[in-house]
Amino acid sequence: MTMSRHGWVIALAAICILAGCKSEDDNGGVSGAGAGGAGMSGGSSGTSGGGSGGGGGDGECNVDPTTCVNNGEDDLTCPDSVPPFMADVCAPKGECCHRASNQAKIDALCPDEPMTLEYRISSAAPNNQPLSTSLPILKMSAAERARSCAGDQCLLLRFTQPRMGGEPVMGPGKSSSAIGRYNCDGTFSYYNETVAPVRMAEGFTDPARWNVVEAETTVDPSIEGPGRNKIAWATHPNRRITTSPFFLPGTDQIDWEVATSGFEMIAFDTSEAGRDCQGRWTGAAWETPGRYQTFAPLEANNKDVIDSISQNFCQLLSFSVLAPEDRGIDCLMEPRCMPGTDGCKYIKLPDSLCPLTDTDRDIYRCHLGALGNVNNETDYPSDADLNCTMEAPTSPLNPDMDPAVSKGQCCDPLAMGTNGLPACNAFRIINEFAAAAAEITTEKAGEFPPICSGTM
Repeated sequence: MTMSRHGWVIALAAICILAGCKSEDDNGGVSGAGAGGAGMSGGSSGTSGGGSGGGGGDGECNVDPTTCVNNGEDDLTCPDSVPPFMADVCAPKGECCHRASNQAKIDALCPDEPMTLEYRISSAAPNNQPLSTSLPILKMSAAERARSCAGDQCLLLRFTQPRMGGEPVMGPGKSSSAIGRYNCDGTFSYYNETVAPVRMAEGFTDPARWNVVEAETTVDPSIEGPGRNKIAWATHPNRRITTSPFFLPGTDQIDWEVATSGFEMIAFDTSEAGRDCQGRWTGAAWETPGRYQTFAPLEANNKDVIDSISQNFCQLLSFSVLAPEDRGIDCLMEPRCMPGTDGCKYIKLPDSLCPLTDTDRDIYRCHLGALGNVNNETDYPSDADLNCTMEAPTSPLNPDMDPAVSKGQCCDPLAMGTNGLPACNAFRIINEFAAAAAEITTEKAGEFPPICSGTM
């Protein structure tokens, strides 16, 4: 069915594959199609809440895997721009326009079978620095991509958790977070390790840079919020740099790619109410209670030009939208100065330190480290609460397992070598988001997203 839609964020997904029964002593996490490209931070992956896990326990587990599993009423106000739209079980339903129901899937499981929760980010927007990271251009770019990828930044999440007797229990699980694509039928797919094209002129050559990397977790259902899942430091994928592409509207042509590292969920509803919806669609706008942070390294984002503004992401974060005569400013070479002072072109100074070599990645991951809150950012931690040290670490740090452990060395936002500190080399970006239950296929995509038909 074709009908007129709002045409900015697409909220499309459907649960179309359901795992079969397992033996009663097999209550480990279900492996899915890959996991966190940026990786969920240790102690920061969201998963399902405590309480009843559903599951009738009749041992049949005979849900038709070719039929989408969903519940709720169709919502004709949902901002979807490609079908299916209504009547079909894959149509957007419920308060968050989900095209699938994690809860319905859980209810059909055998009592000792692990549950899998899959989400797509429906809407997200930076909120930690309105002069830089909350620029309208970033929101518009995300909205353009949402029309074909059915979710802001096409970010897909998958978590698994063991159960016993229909209840979540402590044990091994799995975590996934990475960019993905919409398949035009209500389902999503993560990308594989070969799909990203070589873009030599833009500085991107790794074909696995969009690939999802699954992380093994230890799940404690007694913990509410993002701290429920713990990822071992040695296998933590979020220290690597991944990229996320923006396609030109209505095409399969890449406009630009944003490079990020250190993805970390900082607010996520792990109650039963959060199994299908994180936030809701009001009929006119999204309520976005979730929060995640990520880091944008300067060097990796000082390459690819954003066509609509003719400058790269590093320039955008540092200087906002530049006048045509200033677009030759290099964000790596321009001397740093205090934002707001006379003649200073910086709108925001780098505030974080990211590892740039494999040796450093073995020791620490991206972290906030700028002393003094030079950007005058709301809710920025005090120097005492930054959880960084003046000395460089020499052995692996894992503050998620022990909050008293430093996240790494502090950094100098002005790059003056003050107190012997290294220059901050990345920006922290905090996004507020809404998410809805989704179906992520078990096969990873080896091709660009299709151009889905529909009324925009």
